[in-house]
Amino acid sequence: MTRYLWQCALLLLLGTQANAQETFVFPNFNRNAALANPAMQSMDSSTSFTAAGRKQWTGINDAPSTFSFSGSTFINDPGMSIGVVAEHKSVAVNKYTSLGLMLSKTVKLSKTEYLSLGFYGGADNFSANYTGLGGGDPALAQKQQINQWRGIVGAGLVLHGERFYFGASMPRIPLKDYKDVPVESNGYLSAGVLLPINEQLSVAPALIWNVLNKSRALDAGATLFIQETLGVGATYRSTGEMNASLQYSFQKTLQVGYGYIFSVGNSQNISRFSGGSHEVFINYRINNIALPFKWW
Repeated sequence: MTRYLWQCALLLLLGTQANAQETFVFPNFNRNAALANPAMQSMDSSTSFTAAGRKQWTGINDAPSTFSFSGSTFINDPGMSIGVVAEHKSVAVNKYTSLGLMLSKTVKLSKTEYLSLGFYGGADNFSANYTGLGGGDPALAQKQQINQWRGIVGAGLVLHGERFYFGASMPRIPLKDYKDVPVESNGYLSAGVLLPINEQLSVAPALIWNVLNKSRALDAGATLFIQETLGVGATYRSTGEMNASLQYSFQKTLQVGYGYIFSVGNSQNISRFSGGSHEVFINYRINNIALPFKWW
């Protein structure tokens, strides 16, 4: 089975030559993991809604800001999850918006292991308004406004159990390229595990690696959970950023969290010239049965 999973992962990540728009992966990506892997929505047997926002590089004018919303529900028979995801990102005069549907199917491999395969389909829009940006440059002042649409697909798989997961995905594969807008390939490997320390404490190491993007960004970190309620975590990104996070769960139904991202050890990282980046998320779950602890 392990050999089969690796073959599927390699096919998914390396078997396509399509370019893919960079997905909005937040440092606390496991709180909105469907952005990076549509199959991961199947790990939650509840009906779940998540909203997340990020203000990047505070103190710098026109710095990036992002917002995402996702919702999904699990259908026990036939073991499928359906969901919706919306994303918006703005950087100066450039804006990127997408809306799509997710569908995933889960197969039981053993008493404790499951394999989920997920698909994404939707559309996105890229727009840029250069009005008023001439600044004495005729070429920029006369540049036409951009407003382009295109179709987007994506796929992912995840092997998971009650206390672990391993996933591979290409979440956003455009059906065509935007004119005069560079794109890069993005493919993710992700993994996480929940390790109980005692009856009160547990720790959840996790990582996500963009193996196809030229930056090869690797996020690796861990969250310490206290009584399955309070979570304190830290994540390091290989491009020279650190994320400190805090989250709180109310009766396993409502989760809220905050993250502060700052530059460490990279003189070329623009974030070192700013007041850092701020991120918040909120997750709400609905179910008629007892909800399991959502550590991923």
